[in-house]
Amino acid sequence: MLVVMRPSDLPLLLASETFASDDEPQPLDRLRMQKGVFLLEMGGPGLWRLFDFEPYNWGPYSRGLASTVNKLVEDDMLAKVSVPRARYHAYRTTAHGEGAITVDLSSAEEDFIRRVRAFVTSRSFAQLLRDVYAAHPEYATRSLFGG
Repeated sequence: MLVVMRPSDLPLLLASETFASDDEPQPLDRLRMQKGVFLLEMGGPGLWRLFDFEPYNWGPYSRGLASTVNKLVEDDMLAKVSVPRARYHAYRTTAHGEGAITVDLSSAEEDFIRRVRAFVTSRSFAQLLRDVYAAHPEYATRSLFGG
């Protein structure tokens, strides 16, 4: 059982097929990874606060999370998956990454991760930003989004 969550855990959990639904109209791309981990941190237990988010071009953004995701790809824990007709690739946890997840989650925490993943993968880019900005307007202050 893991006492303290590691920075790699939240992106691995969010990208895990364990928490995916059968109906995900949008890919778990880099924008949705950022917003998903942000929402996990904001709504999860305090020990899930692992990254510093700041207002940026498309709302809450963490350079530390971007760096962690790149390192997870380099270490074969996250895979980049091509998505037809999409500008960006999607992320999925590899078998190596699944094996690295050692967090002991409660059923409520597992349900929360499923809900967040379903939320970020069910909304268009514009709707996701509108929803995140409505809930966290302090992260919309530097946004380039006008919709």
